[in-house]
Amino acid sequence: MKTRAITLLVMNMSLLSLLLAGCSKSVLPTGQTFEVKRGDLDIVVSADGSLTMPNEFDLKFGTTGQVNEILVEEGDTVKQGALLAMLDNSTQKNAIKTALFSIQTAKNNITFGCGTDHLPYNYPDLSVPHIMEEAQKDMDKAISYFKQGNYKDAGYWLAMTYFDVEVCEDLIKSRPNAAVLAGAKTNSTYYPDLTAGRSLPQPPNDKMVVDYLQKYRERLMNIAQEMKFGVYEKIAPEFDAVRQEMSTASQLAKSTVSIKSRLVFQYADTPTSVDFVQSSLRSLQELEDYLTQDDAVTVEVAKKLYATKLNLLVGRDVLENQTLIFESGGSINWKTLQQYNLDLQSAEITLYKAKQDIMKTVIIAPSDGTVVSVDLKKSYVLSAQDYSARTAVKLVDTKTIKFTGLVDEIDIMKVKRGQKARITVDALPNKVLTGTVKFISPFGTQSGKVIKFTVTIELDPTDVELRGGLSATADINVYSAKNVLLVPISAVITTSVGSFVTVINEVTGQPERRQVTIGKQNFQFAEVLSGLQEGDKVQVTVQKGALGTSTTQSGQRSPNPLRFLR
Repeated sequence: MKTRAITLLVMNMSLLSLLLAGCSKSVLPTGQTFEVKRGDLDIVVSADGSLTMPNEFDLKFGTTGQVNEILVEEGDTVKQGALLAMLDNSTQKNAIKTALFSIQTAKNNITFGCGTDHLPYNYPDLSVPHIMEEAQKDMDKAISYFKQGNYKDAGYWLAMTYFDVEVCEDLIKSRPNAAVLAGAKTNSTYYPDLTAGRSLPQPPNDKMVVDYLQKYRERLMNIAQEMKFGVYEKIAPEFDAVRQEMSTASQLAKSTVSIKSRLVFQYADTPTSVDFVQSSLRSLQELEDYLTQDDAVTVEVAKKLYATKLNLLVGRDVLENQTLIFESGGSINWKTLQQYNLDLQSAEITLYKAKQDIMKTVIIAPSDGTVVSVDLKKSYVLSAQDYSARTAVKLVDTKTIKFTGLVDEIDIMKVKRGQKARITVDALPNKVLTGTVKFISPFGTQSGKVIKFTVTIELDPTDVELRGGLSATADINVYSAKNVLLVPISAVITTSVGSFVTVINEVTGQPERRQVTIGKQNFQFAEVLSGLQEGDKVQVTVQKGALGTSTTQSGQRSPNPLRFLR
């Protein structure tokens, strides 16, 4: 029993010696000292991952058709709003013409007080001026977005204006001869009766107008090409010039038809307008009631306001764009009148959809970037089976780069949005990048026996040329303390009664044990809250790797400890 007791005593003393030595398996000779200094303590969580380019676009056409133009090549650098590719749009243009015809038909369904005797000089198809009004509105949108710096939408509405003018050309070129349709002869009484005693100027002929519109479209296409290179200071005055020329283009287009008075074709539907106004009032009342609720959501408020606005706009449109029936001097029943307005509104909606469809035949750059591949060639025919799957142009924004990596579940709760990070790239060993944590996945994925969470860091602007897919490591700064007392972890002995260090007495030179209060710590240093002063010398136990690199709990490399001291 005595032998066993001695053995246990020896074992306990050995365990105590190991505890006081920091429980290290490889301890170098003691006696080295460290002077307590003030410095900055940074605690980091490491994540291994790679660089990604999130703004990567597989751009496709939105409809079937034959590829008409591919305006970029692999390697081209393009700007937001640039026109990249076009399909043949004959089908879509015909749909717009059909919609315009439907609008005109709806307007012509109610006519009175006018015969056909003036038809040769009053061709009733208003499709040409209508589409030019659309062109004017679309041009205004393009310029407005351009001035806002929204070049993507500016490019979209510029292309829409181009198609408006193209449809107008087709309408003029295919316009039937109204006099012939009416059965008039060149020397018939139609002409002299209408022009007797008046000297009428000769209007521009159709060919002259078409030539002007074609040149105008070329101007629009030139601006679209300049959008590709981002020469915005040059584009601005050109936008102003084409806006002024739009007035001339519209006047020339309208001169190809002689428009009848709006009294003939448009009538007001007061009851319909009142219905929409009353609906708006109901929506406002519902909104007022909704806002009194404690759980009112901003998005729902916006939706209700938008619905109210739409109702008011429709009601206003019915009144403003139509002449009161009483001014026409005729008579018509309200049922017919309301049906007329419904048909007209339906035709207008069809025109809107047709215009949206024609924009599916072009590809506009959604962002600045580099063309990394062009997967379609001119004349290739996209079928109904493959148009939605075939990428025409692959575009990558090389200026926007992020780091995506994995953080161990032990450390993930320390990571927060907005924390700063230092990123090192394996391919650039001497370069340190910086960034900010933007996303932390709420769901972990299993990697071996460990759960890890995806973290995304947005890199700060840099002059270094980077590429997507490069391996990288991020050190996320989860805690920082400035100008605090620091002591090496290897100098601290932690027991059940507290933390202690061995201080060298300045007078006797002998080591003395002193209790200290320790705050935050990383793998090399601990923050001293009390028990030590700057300049104190503490005895350290140097472990392998203590002053070099150490291994974190997730097996990732910690930063050099010397950078934490000033």
